[in-house]
Amino acid sequence: MSQRSFFDAETKVVKSNSLVQSRINFTKLEHRVVAMLIAQLRKDDEEFGEQRVYIKDLADLSGRSGKSLYDQAEEICQKLLDQKIHVRTQTEDGRRRYKGYNCMSTCEYVEGSGYITAKFNDDMRPFLLQLKRRFTQYNLQCFMKLSSQHSMRIYELLQMRQGLSYLRIGIDELREILCCEHSYERFADFKRWVLEKAREELKEKTDIYFNYSVERDGQTPVRINFAIKHNRNQQSKEGSQSSSSLRSGDSSEDGSSNPKGSGTHGLAESEDNASSAPNASGPRIDVYGLVLNDLTQDELDRVSDDEIHDAITRARSTVEEVAANDSPGTQAIQIYRRAVEILKK
Repeated sequence: MSQRSFFDAETKVVKSNSLVQSRINFTKLEHRVVAMLIAQLRKDDEEFGEQRVYIKDLADLSGRSGKSLYDQAEEICQKLLDQKIHVRTQTEDGRRRYKGYNCMSTCEYVEGSGYITAKFNDDMRPFLLQLKRRFTQYNLQCFMKLSSQHSMRIYELLQMRQGLSYLRIGIDELREILCCEHSYERFADFKRWVLEKAREELKEKTDIYFNYSVERDGQTPVRINFAIKHNRNQQSKEGSQSSSSLRSGDSSEDGSSNPKGSGTHGLAESEDNASSAPNASGPRIDVYGLVLNDLTQDELDRVSDDEIHDAITRARSTVEEVAANDSPGTQAIQIYRRAVEILKK
């Protein structure tokens, strides 16, 4: 075991997409400790060993007082042992499936040692070890700077869209992931204290930022459309690189919704607000990436890349025939949806 962990500007946190989308009710401090533990895992690890998080590293990366963290070390251990991960997936016949996991198997702090020793529960292996597809990686230092657990989780969700440029998510689903189903009940409060705070924090502190708009069913907000962008100012200032290859969109800088319902997230021209012409000012749509993101890990394991590309080719042929007058962006989204339908049959 090394004397002290060192995390440089390129250190990444890597976890499965299903873990990113799970319900995790951690405090900011618990998120930071777990992120530092995950960042120490190696790509070829087959099982978990004991790891150390040094209080000085935790203080340096998060901008916290070291003294207060030393005083909290035992409490951190106790809380991490109680924390659970809530994962929702689907069965083969489309039914919702819930499964809960204990995050840590052991957590120890010896007064005066200067570090916490912890080990992940073996049940966490599918989410953290030997990841080959459907995983998310992001910059540890950017994550550690965030001062809101909601900002942390939104940062993870947006980084999940590697190679893409937007995330479209139902408000109820987002509330569940952020563990605020029963707080900020008025959407105006949710927008002010969760969405706007995260937007400001990511722009100020991380390698990406976002604008967003709101889809409504009548007057009821139902979905959020995030337009994700490189934060080049932050990158040049920090000398860091983003872990994703997102292209910028042109959604409004105030992040407000469009009452007309067209192009409401700066990415869309169609009524369903889910497409963008690749030759317009919006981002080019990665149909293959969208299809991968829509399939579960079990579904991905059952199909080959050739089958995915064949489904996209068949879908494109159909769409170009029946929707020849639609914009390229709208066609791209229809191709993605039809390809997923073909693969799920």
